[in-house]
Amino acid sequence: MRIMNKLSLLGFAAMLAACGGGDKPATEGAATDNGAAPAPAAEAPAAAAPAATPAAQGNVVEVHMTTSPDGASGHFEPANVTVKKGDTVRFIADGKAAHNVSFPGADNVGKSNLPAPGPYVTTPGGTYELAVNMDAGTYNFQCDPHAPMGMKGVLTVQ
Repeated sequence: MRIMNKLSLLGFAAMLAACGGGDKPATEGAATDNGAAPAPAAEAPAAAAPAATPAAQGNVVEVHMTTSPDGASGHFEPANVTVKKGDTVRFIADGKAAHNVSFPGADNVGKSNLPAPGPYVTTPGGTYELAVNMDAGTYNFQCDPHAPMGMKGVLTVQ
């Protein structure tokens, strides 16, 4: 029984040493069973830093992408949005179907600087943020898979 307790304690101490803490190296202050100083830990290779999401500029306007009860279609809430250049539109999915946001050239004739189609958002609360860089005017947007069922909106840039 004592051996089991010592093994459990050693395993716990090893786990704590591996986790490290604060600004101290993982080996500093770690307890050992035999009173000897712990061996220095091998340095792990540096992990690649995750890509930072740029902070929203200007005002943030939220638009919810909701799915009909049968899942066959959806709509934007609100469907008509007014923003200023430099604002951000945050599209939030309900997670019941895959939704995206696109500004088709055929529905925005004569407009330049249209954003590329956004990614499909499928998780509840998942977001797609659009930095508004378009010139003043009215722009039509849609959810590509649900546009034939009426999932469309209008973005007015002041």
